[in-house]
Amino acid sequence: MVKGAGPMRTRSNGSRKVDREVEKTIRAWEKQYPDTWILLAVTQEDNGEPVRGKLIATAQDPEDLQEIWRSHRDKGILTMLTFGPSTEPRPAVVVSAA
Repeated sequence: MVKGAGPMRTRSNGSRKVDREVEKTIRAWEKQYPDTWILLAVTQEDNGEPVRGKLIATAQDPEDLQEIWRSHRDKGILTMLTFGPSTEPRPAVVVSAA
């Protein structure tokens, strides 16, 4: 299922378009949507690295974002797909030097 933020219009395939007026850092979007795939319109880069963007859509499965991503790409909009931080505990790594 695809979700967005702000005023939304649900499409027949279940995806949602969002109000893309809010611009935040990439890290801020990731923090807002843990355990979630996030499709952003890149609004600012630093040496070719995206640093700010506007939310296009979110989903639990990145395949659900393909149609929306293609429509933005076809319009010439620079996008990025990222994943919010995991809320599940991660395995600890122990390094020992003998």
